[in-house]
Amino acid sequence: MTTSRNRPHSQSRRRLLGWTGAAGLLAALGRTPAHAQGAGDYKAMVCVYLQGGNDGENTLVRYDAQGYQAYATIRTPASGINVAQSQLLPVQPKRGGPPFGFHPACAALEGLFGRGELAVVANVGVLAQPSNKAGLEAQGAPRPANLFSHNDQELAQQSADVSGFTRVGWGGRVADLLDRYNAATLFPPMVSTGRMSTFCNGERSIPLTVPTGTFWGLNGSGDFNKNQYDALRNAAMQELLSHPRDNIFEDVAQLYADQGLSSSAVVGPLIGNGASVAAAAFAGINSQIASQLKTIAMLIEGRGETRLSRQVFFAQQREYDTHGGQLVTHQRLLGDLCPAVKAFTDAMKALGLADRVTLFTLSDFGRALKPAGDEGTDHGWGNYAFVAGGAVKGGDFYGTVPIFALNGPDDLGKEGRWIPTTSLEQYGATLCRWFGIAEGDLPYVFPNIGAFANTNLGFMA
Repeated sequence: MTTSRNRPHSQSRRRLLGWTGAAGLLAALGRTPAHAQGAGDYKAMVCVYLQGGNDGENTLVRYDAQGYQAYATIRTPASGINVAQSQLLPVQPKRGGPPFGFHPACAALEGLFGRGELAVVANVGVLAQPSNKAGLEAQGAPRPANLFSHNDQELAQQSADVSGFTRVGWGGRVADLLDRYNAATLFPPMVSTGRMSTFCNGERSIPLTVPTGTFWGLNGSGDFNKNQYDALRNAAMQELLSHPRDNIFEDVAQLYADQGLSSSAVVGPLIGNGASVAAAAFAGINSQIASQLKTIAMLIEGRGETRLSRQVFFAQQREYDTHGGQLVTHQRLLGDLCPAVKAFTDAMKALGLADRVTLFTLSDFGRALKPAGDEGTDHGWGNYAFVAGGAVKGGDFYGTVPIFALNGPDDLGKEGRWIPTTSLEQYGATLCRWFGIAEGDLPYVFPNIGAFANTNLGFMA
């Protein structure tokens, strides 16, 4: 198979190499990052994916006497997964309703909520359409494919496709739409510090994976005492890659390699910047999720080098599939997550970007309210999500909290698997509107958005 020498891939490669000759090579040689750039029209969305299904029922617990009693009647102290009411960190939603208590490891989130910098979105999940118990249990109402399956529901959360077949993510589709904001650069607007997950894949945009350490690019290119050597080696590699090929598959592979090498020349100095203001916010916080969010914060700090006005980031924390020994594992995970989120919000404040950057969580699904064997929980459905940032109308709950009863109207079955009352589309579209995605483009990002009437939940200013 052959293609013309003026094919789009070659044109993109030439543009990319032209840009990196002016920016990437200089960055690799040690150019000082342009951290003084003003916020301008800059905005970023940061997805933190809690892989395995975070147990929302222990992350947030009803704190009033009646609500806590309903919780403790099902998750008894003898179950091994009960969180004592005296340990909870109580919060009162601004617009009323019963008080809730954050898990004791969530002091950082409780503080953000109290300062109005964090919102809770209740009972979010993947839905084919608005659903109720009667329709779902009669098998008459459509439901997501392979409900309660980790792989399928992770794919559905990240692709916004209930069929389970799409490998293009809604974060990647957002990145597809950012050319008008990022016309001055070819640096990838979609960056992952976790892994190259479905969320990151676009139809037209090429995502970038960035490590959380200082070693980046070709092996050894992370040694910033040898910047000139590394820059010359990268330039030689790019020269080799610039030669045309007759096979379209080789041509695409060259384009991807070009972009990886070119991006590395810019990214390396940013995440190796010893004078970083953003990095200082993470002092003493060394968890894996903190390292990811620190890297993202430093990339945002270096927006003057990447020349991006819109960016989407993906970070991931694993091990939330707590079928056994949940209390200890969940305490550790939340104990890593919450200080990292707080440090990230502090970093954005230090950069003057608090209202320009919004962090939000996704997870496979919630956990069943009813305890399972071995002091754990089984897979559920609807779950709490958290949104943090200066543009968030925080200190409040959005969506509808499920009725807390086994075999109740919101329980699919008798185990406490909540039928979502807020769809992924409603949650995501609220974020995307704030980010600048046009109303007419929302169906591209969320193909099933037409199934839901209200797609602005109101938690973004």
